[in-house]
Amino acid sequence: MNLDLLDVDRLSVIPVWVVFVGVAVLLAFESGSPLGLFTPGNNVPIALGVLTSIGVVPWLPAVVTAAVASSIGAQWALWRGRRTDTILGSARVEAAIGRSMMRVVLGVTASVERRPRAVAVAGHLVGGIRTITPRLLASTSLRQREYAVLSLLAAGVWAAALVTVGAWLGDQSVVRTALGYAWIPAVTVIVVCQLRRRTRPSTPELVGAR
Repeated sequence: MNLDLLDVDRLSVIPVWVVFVGVAVLLAFESGSPLGLFTPGNNVPIALGVLTSIGVVPWLPAVVTAAVASSIGAQWALWRGRRTDTILGSARVEAAIGRSMMRVVLGVTASVERRPRAVAVAGHLVGGIRTITPRLLASTSLRQREYAVLSLLAAGVWAAALVTVGAWLGDQSVVRTALGYAWIPAVTVIVVCQLRRRTRPSTPELVGAR
C-alpha cells in the first residue's frame, strides 16, 4: 500500500491560484461553520508552509490568504449568531445538545461578556475554540467592525506562526503524509452530517435561549 498517496507535496501539480482558493474555502468553513469543529483547521496553514518549503507557493501570500479567509469565516459566524438570535448559530444545534450543555454554554457566554476583546484575540489562536469564539461573542456588546480588526490581527499571527512551522517541517515525509491523511475523518464527519441534514424531515426552528 502506498502511504504517500496523500502527501501534501502532491498539491504541487495543482495551479497555485487553485490551491489558494481551496485554502480560503477550507479555513472560512472551519471558523464560520459549526462543523468546523470536526476539521483539522491548523493543518491547512501548516500544509501551506510545507508547500513554501518546496517552492510551490510564496510565504507572504500563503499567510495573507490563510489569515483573511479564517477571519472572514469568524466574522460571518459572529454576524450569523446575532442575526439568528442564537448562541451557536443554529437553533437545531442548540436543541440537539440538551439543556445541561446549554447551561454550560450560557455560563461561558457570561464570562466572555466581561472581556470580549481579549477573548476575540485569544480565541482565534486555538483550533476548535476558534470556531466557537465568534458565536459566544455574538451576545456581547463588541461591535462587528471592532471584531473584524481583532480577528484579522489574531488570524495574521496564527497564520504566520503555522505557515512558518510548516516550512520548517517541510522536509519530513512523515509530516507531509500525516497532514494529508488527517482530513479523512474530517471529510467523513462532514459528509455524514450533510446527508443526515438532507434526509431529516423539516421542523420549525426554535429560537435558542441566551
